[in-house]
Amino acid sequence: MGRIPLPTMVRQMSPALLVTSLFCWLLLYATSQELQSVPLCTPSQTLVTAGAAFSTIYGINVTAVLATGLWIIMVIAMTAPLLAQPIAQLRLRSLARRRDRSVGLFAAAYLLLWIAAAPVLLAAPRAIEVLAGTTGLPAIAIAVAIAAIWQATPLRQRALNRCHRAPNLSAFGRAADRDCIQFGLTHGFWCAATCTPLMLLPMTAPALHLPLMLLLSVALQLERLAPARAPSWTLRILPGQFAAVTLFRSIRWTLR
Repeated sequence: MGRIPLPTMVRQMSPALLVTSLFCWLLLYATSQELQSVPLCTPSQTLVTAGAAFSTIYGINVTAVLATGLWIIMVIAMTAPLLAQPIAQLRLRSLARRRDRSVGLFAAAYLLLWIAAAPVLLAAPRAIEVLAGTTGLPAIAIAVAIAAIWQATPLRQRALNRCHRAPNLSAFGRAADRDCIQFGLTHGFWCAATCTPLMLLPMTAPALHLPLMLLLSVALQLERLAPARAPSWTLRILPGQFAAVTLFRSIRWTLR
């Protein structure tokens, strides 16, 4: 990857998606003291008690609703900036009158995939805790090892390359809707495959949950600025480390 001028890198981002992500991060920060990083950790006792009472009266599991809602907010906060490229491709390949509909179907399918992936993501830290208790190692150390190995593998780069793949979209009717939904599901799958091992880090460090998630979100955004490359074993285990260097050089080059 050669030098990329700073304006070119900036144009790959979406101001609207960045603002949406920032708003969701502010919501998460505002609720972090009360919710203690719900849904990735256990809800506060106050919410559990109140949710149980409300469920008894009205038959609605409030805690589950809150957890699902905050899970969606967390996903939007982390992944919204990553969707600039696929949404741009979607709008470019859709008829003008269908663009908003296409983006809406894509986003709904993308979020649905992440909601479906939530049980697996929530079960992983529990499994790591059990392994930590068995081996005597800190849970965060096991999570770091898992993430580092995954980052180094060709499979991870192959999944990341799929996140850059342009969709095949029909132009009209139900076929167009189906393709947008399929694009959202497949992009969400490869995005989850790329990011999930890294998400184990904040999930096994509750005290630093939000700061680590924010740093991870920024690193993944930098990584998406880089073009796809051939899958191979690599020592670039920090997401976005190469793009960050390129960005720094681009800033110096642009300011000259």
